[in-house]
Amino acid sequence: QRPGPERGVYLPGPLARFVTSGDRRGLVLYLLVLTKASSGDFEVRLPAAVWARALGYADPGGRSATSVVSRAWGRLERYGLIERVRRQRRAEIRLLREDGSGARYTHPGVEKDRHLKLPHPFWTSGPSDDQRWYEELVLPELAMLLIALSQGDLFRLTYDDVRPWYGLSPDTAMRGLRGLVARDILQREKRYKSAPLAPLGYTGEWYYTLRPPFGPRGVIARAGRETSA
Repeated sequence: QRPGPERGVYLPGPLARFVTSGDRRGLVLYLLVLTKASSGDFEVRLPAAVWARALGYADPGGRSATSVVSRAWGRLERYGLIERVRRQRRAEIRLLREDGSGARYTHPGVEKDRHLKLPHPFWTSGPSDDQRWYEELVLPELAMLLIALSQGDLFRLTYDDVRPWYGLSPDTAMRGLRGLVARDILQREKRYKSAPLAPLGYTGEWYYTLRPPFGPRGVIARAGRETSA
């Protein structure tokens, strides 16, 4: 999420742009550069073939692979997430703020912004020895994993919540959450609370907790404490 024009109001952030445009490749590339350019001047300079190889292209040095990477960088620039500077035939990628404002990047710990950490096993492990999570997760699953990583353990999130909070459709939330549960990345638990006006006098709500290697995080979500019965 990003700050809105009014104090205390937050609007959906750039994640919605990746999802609504179906830009899975751009999202993975952005997560990769966030991982690589994580300190110092928050910039990285590598040949396009290296980025293409990291994204799983069989022929990373081929013209088509490097042009795909170049186009992905262009989209990230339009989203206001990076700045690209050409130096001796090699692109230098500088991070900008994650909210898409185009402002200079600062470490979230310095600004005390709410942020998430993407565990390293996202890049190094997966459902089998020859599969990696960053290669296997489809876009709705990847989006909902990032949202889940921003929550505490035992968090509640309805399909309708994601549109005003994150700019995603209920269908995206449904497919993403169900996919993560099926992959055993999320644990789902139904809890009940009193609802005098409901036919049975109570209603049920789904709560989620990340499983290894992404969780649990050891921090119980505030919503889980306040609304569970």
